[in-house]
Amino acid sequence: MVCAAWLIAITGLAQAAPPAAATRAEIEARLQKATHGLSATEVAALGAGAGAVLAQIADDRTVAATSRGRAMEALTYVRTPATRDFLENFLIRKRPSSDAIDHILLRKAAMALGWQAGPRSVDAVAVLLEHPDPEVRLDAVVALGLTRARSAEKPLRDRLAAETDATVRAQIESQLRVLAEPTESGNRARNAP
Repeated sequence: MVCAAWLIAITGLAQAAPPAAATRAEIEARLQKATHGLSATEVAALGAGAGAVLAQIADDRTVAATSRGRAMEALTYVRTPATRDFLENFLIRKRPSSDAIDHILLRKAAMALGWQAGPRSVDAVAVLLEHPDPEVRLDAVVALGLTRARSAEKPLRDRLAAETDATVRAQIESQLRVLAEPTESGNRARNAP
């Protein structure tokens, strides 16, 4: 019996038990203690259901803004349909807001969607190219570049023609160059139509 357990362990057939799900209080405490955002490993260690809890924290106006922002950033690493739905809906709901915290959260949600590069990411983020805050537009441009989707070129080109902020214009030009570069596999886009 001991030999069988040893053989399983050294051949890699033994699977580690998934981490126990952290409670909301535990996750909030980790977000408060973090000097920066959580890493992918730290998010995975939060266990099953962490995405839903992180989304609740990010959307909870009673939570400190820094913790909300870190929760939104952490959603980058929770690649589930429910997380993408939350991020997309957050952009829709908060886009018209003039609240400074909402602008920061919009920027972080856009970046998380860009990294996830889901099938609707380009459409969801592209609406932010018309945002009155140039910082929101800037992060929307970067997020569109992160998707590596061919479909991101049109909204970026359209915005370039109308953009008045020099920093945003420069970033659009940079992201258009990035999107024009072939990837290692020879395919330009991860989720191109």
